[in-house]
Amino acid sequence: MNFEQLEGLLQQTRNALLEGDLTALDVLAMETEAALENTGALDEKGLDRVRLLAGENATLIEAALRGVAAAKERLSRPEAFSTYDSQGQRGLISSADPGKPRRI
Repeated sequence: MNFEQLEGLLQQTRNALLEGDLTALDVLAMETEAALENTGALDEKGLDRVRLLAGENATLIEAALRGVAAAKERLSRPEAFSTYDSQGQRGLISSADPGKPRRI
């Protein structure tokens, strides 16, 4: 595998992270690992480019993990949601006590 293919895998990983395609990340991680093992010696410019792309991806991965953790934490909290009726009056609906189910 050459440098261009490795760079392409890192770009695909970046795109998957930006699009939230978490299922693609497992396959891309394995392919990238194999590419790194099979890539011959890179020159300094190639190494710098790989470091840059990998660093950007690491930042995106950290942000994705923080987002998933925040969503998980928020979903575990019982909250009240604000609504407004047809007269513009504010009302609260507690997620802990959803009340009578309604069909829309």
